[in-house]
Amino acid sequence: MFKNWLRISLITFVFFILSLLAFAKEQNLEEIRIKKIVSQDFEYFSFEEIEKLPFFSCEEIVDYSASVDLIKRSTFGIQQDLSIRGSLFEDNFINLNGIKLNDPQSGHFNLELPLTYFDLEKVEVLKNTQKINFILKKPKEKGIYLKSSFGQHALWEKLLSFNFPLRGFKNRFSLEHKISSGIRQDTDFDIYNLSYYTLWEKEEKVIDFFYGHTQRDFGADSFYSVKFPSQEEHIQQDLSFIHTKLNSWENQLYFRRHRDTYVLDRHNPFFYKNQHKTYLWGLNSKFDILDNFFLNFNIEKQKLTSTRLNRHNRFKKGFLLGLKDKVFNNLIFSFSLGLEDYRSGDYLEEIYVGAGYLLDDYLKLRISFNRFGRAPSFTELYYSDPANQGNPNLKNQKTDALEFGFDVLDDKQKFGISFFFKNQLSTIDWVKNLSSEPWQAKNIGRINPFGFELNYVLKFNLGFLESFSLDYTYLNLRQKNPYSYSKYVFDYNQHKLVSIFGFKIKKIDLNLINNFSYPCQRKSYNTFDLKISKNFKNYEFFIEGINIFNQNYEEAKDIKGINRWYKLGLIISF
Repeated sequence: MFKNWLRISLITFVFFILSLLAFAKEQNLEEIRIKKIVSQDFEYFSFEEIEKLPFFSCEEIVDYSASVDLIKRSTFGIQQDLSIRGSLFEDNFINLNGIKLNDPQSGHFNLELPLTYFDLEKVEVLKNTQKINFILKKPKEKGIYLKSSFGQHALWEKLLSFNFPLRGFKNRFSLEHKISSGIRQDTDFDIYNLSYYTLWEKEEKVIDFFYGHTQRDFGADSFYSVKFPSQEEHIQQDLSFIHTKLNSWENQLYFRRHRDTYVLDRHNPFFYKNQHKTYLWGLNSKFDILDNFFLNFNIEKQKLTSTRLNRHNRFKKGFLLGLKDKVFNNLIFSFSLGLEDYRSGDYLEEIYVGAGYLLDDYLKLRISFNRFGRAPSFTELYYSDPANQGNPNLKNQKTDALEFGFDVLDDKQKFGISFFFKNQLSTIDWVKNLSSEPWQAKNIGRINPFGFELNYVLKFNLGFLESFSLDYTYLNLRQKNPYSYSKYVFDYNQHKLVSIFGFKIKKIDLNLINNFSYPCQRKSYNTFDLKISKNFKNYEFFIEGINIFNQNYEEAKDIKGINRWYKLGLIISF
């Protein structure tokens, strides 16, 4: 059935494109031009693109990439597990302005960033290295922004952001509050996000400081156990960094504190309750040396205090040496080599080799190889309860990733295709052989995911239809689970197709996004999201909706998908 659907869709799509090209008018495509470094399949969402997308939290933007499967246990950034090309939520690297900020306790908390709508400039998705980089918008000399929206399920959002100068520094302060009764019982939430960002820059000298705080209190309906639907969770996080750049020397000093209180039954909070605190302290130093060469050093302290996992800490240190963006006529070449040490004698190599070749102004070829890995999280190592057992003997997981492809770009359209292969050793998963047994964290051996990606973007003037994009990813995992049950690794999206239509009707912008997903172990589903906006000088009215046709689906096994949810809002700028 799916093959027939795919054939019909591709035929319709080709006919549709050919018809449009006959009428399309030439337009400038600066915002989608391929990055100069063409050795990696690199995707990003600019703020101009973000403004057109319907999303209820900053973290949800990445789900509009076909390479990403964002498993949302609830919306509004409460808890969302990230998968890139079939990776586990523990396997990916979450960066803020280039600083890696993964939670050492559990990857469930990686995406809980204290950012508001007006803090975000761009989101980068580096697929072959499984990285997401959230880039902050620079503060301005002045400017005040207000955003408020109301929606279904007693939703009310309020956001204030203002910019101001102070002794040569540009500053921005943002405060956001979101509250709702939830889609169903025990999915209510009350969320606060606060951020302050200050920046001074002059030529090759930069000093900037960021502090963010988030507090999220929510009902966690069946989050970790379907036997106990009335769960709740309380999360607080403080995140800060100071960054300096003096010509060829750059430093980043950062701190992150995360506090989590989990209650299995909110109607009987003393029955089962977990409390965790994690801390990160780190320093990254980068030196540009000679011609295009660089040298990085990093150190990081990780600490955990937990009622369930006891007390643990570890110290990470590493370095990275490489060459960036070296141009030889039409060839662009770069490489890097590094090591990270979490535990004595158990190193993680970091290797990157990439090359891109420009055949002409429109056709670019690229190939890249990456080796990277991760240490087990504290939960995988030490967690213990009747249903889940950690494993202190887990080995580091290591991955080799190869990717090659090409891009075609002219003044009207962009087309790209990528093929990727991964060889992952000592893969970590939660598994068991009998349904009555507890889940156990184990190294299940080697897996070899492979697949390909196809993306197409077209912008034109044809009546009210302004743009169209298609993003498709196919993923296959040839191995079978060596155990009878797998909690995460073997439940992945085999097909994902994201189509975005941009309309403009009498100065009203309308963007419709279709997401077709075909999980290998669950039923396929097809959802539609919508954003309608209208600008009046300093005002913008908007309507946003997710899953507007109320598709019934599962985000993951036993995790019910998000129902239809609309909101109506206003943005005022001064």
